[in-house]
Amino acid sequence: MKSLKMIAVLAVLMAAGMSASAQAGVEVGYVNMNYRISGGNVQSNPSLNGFYVGVSDEINLVAGLGIHIGLNYSYATDKSAKSIFQNLSLKGGSESDHYLNVPLRLRYSFNVIPKVLKIQAFAGPVFSVGLSHTQRFDYKVSIMDKNLDGTLKYNYYTGKFKSDAFSDEELASLNEQMPAAYKRFDVGLGGGVGIELLRLIEVKVGYDWGLMNRFKGNFADEMTCNRNLLYVTLGLRF
Repeated sequence: MKSLKMIAVLAVLMAAGMSASAQAGVEVGYVNMNYRISGGNVQSNPSLNGFYVGVSDEINLVAGLGIHIGLNYSYATDKSAKSIFQNLSLKGGSESDHYLNVPLRLRYSFNVIPKVLKIQAFAGPVFSVGLSHTQRFDYKVSIMDKNLDGTLKYNYYTGKFKSDAFSDEELASLNEQMPAAYKRFDVGLGGGVGIELLRLIEVKVGYDWGLMNRFKGNFADEMTCNRNLLYVTLGLRF
């Protein structure tokens, strides 16, 4: 019992010490999501541009070593996206991607000019959950003297089309032809560098490589898709 009490006291003291040395902040920045697809009949590798916004905490451990943890929302889009599949009569456009991300980085920083300029390097994983990933397609094809012509919206997480221009039977037929669907959960690993000015302003640039195959189901046996991320951020520390 005494050992458990001692452990609890030490845990509280450590948490208090980490909280006292932590430096919270807010971040905004540019993000580029690049999907690298291989295998099968691939027509393009989507590249979406957008922004992210979030909060973070810098926890100092010892000397210049510390931990960065954050929570941010990212949005990226491509207004002229193409279909990644050549075997479907789909003309793509307006692809949009929404994510919730939790980066966890090991960070090392050192002073160039004390209290004025600090340089840092960081590396570690980022855990992401897809909130929404959709793309609009224009579809035009003739089947048995019948023209199917209209605009479709595809949900990459459900693997289903939606459209007011097609019947349920026609949509079911299209869904059978579009087997690509993504997993919502993703893990990346990467790093970057940054500078801190006046203990207040922080600028960082980094890159994350996707570790997981985004495709799910039987389709994942034939093709792979990894989501890589380039970002440039501006942050304020408090």
